[in-house]
Amino acid sequence: QHFGSVRIVGKISQGKSNILLELLVNSDGEGGGEFVQNGNLIKIERVGPLLYFNAPTRFWASHATAEQTKAYGGKWLEFSAVDSRFTSFDQFLDAADLAVAAFEGHTAPLTLGRPTTFAGHKVVVVKDTVVSGGKKSTGLMYIAAKGPPLVYKIVDNSPGDVSTVVFTHYGKAVTLTVPPNAINL
Repeated sequence: QHFGSVRIVGKISQGKSNILLELLVNSDGEGGGEFVQNGNLIKIERVGPLLYFNAPTRFWASHATAEQTKAYGGKWLEFSAVDSRFTSFDQFLDAADLAVAAFEGHTAPLTLGRPTTFAGHKVVVVKDTVVSGGKKSTGLMYIAAKGPPLVYKIVDNSPGDVSTVVFTHYGKAVTLTVPPNAINL
């Protein structure tokens, strides 16, 4: 809530599924970029209350009818950002939600490591470890040691789910433009 924009780069692994993402987001949830899911390069933008989504024909072939695949493949689609069908994509554009998700469901006390350095920034590492059913889950959040509590890195290591997300280039909010020729859904 206290930054203008931030670049987010990460890898999220859930079982055999991997998502690679590279985004530039504003603190108000606007932003955009791309991610690769199951080999599909997907572009996403959020401008105001609208979400824009562009996925290749191959993506649509496994998620839609033949007619929809032909109509939507490789084209920008426009829809409400609160449309429940696309909330999984919209969540990537909210840096605060990504930070919260790293510790979601963890109820054990957090531990605070000694100050260290990450990517040239003095940080403290907040750690959360939970053992459930004999399986250990660990969350790490690298937070600025001085000044605003900027998050620089999140690591979530749970059985079957390993994620690393890095936050860089904190700066002024960026101006976004609506993708041309979007199909309004």
